Amino acid sequence: MSDNEDINFKIDAELDLANYELKSAKILLDAGQYRDSITHSYYAMYSSAKALLLTKNYITKTHEGLIMVFGREFVRDGDFSSEIFAYLTDARSMRKDTSYDSLAKFSKDDAEEKYFNALEFIAEIEKFL
Repeated sequence: MSDNEDINFKIDAELDLANYELKSAKILLDAGQYRDSITHSYYAMYSSAKALLLTKNYITKTHEGLIMVFGREFVRDGDFSSEIFAYLTDARSMRKDTSYDSLAKFSKDDAEEKYFNALEFIAEIEKFL
């Protein structure tokens, strides 16, 4: 497998994972599992962002690193919508609460917003692939 084929394989794998996470988010949203739905919506955005970063041979090791590099390469120096990019950063913040704040409460509106943000984020990513 050539380097290009390897990168394309990884991009496809990240996009497949993003779509898997998005489907999981919807199932959990419909089941009233809002905390977990938010988490999966975030990971759908995260995986699709990883796919786009791979087009420039970037592999990040942390969530913070991904957001920093993505912001620099595709928002500041590119044409990716800063408004849509904010969906990722907002979802990351909320995902931290879903994972680490046992007292935090999440509503259907919260989960729906993150789900629809993820749909829009992935659609924006696909414009660049």
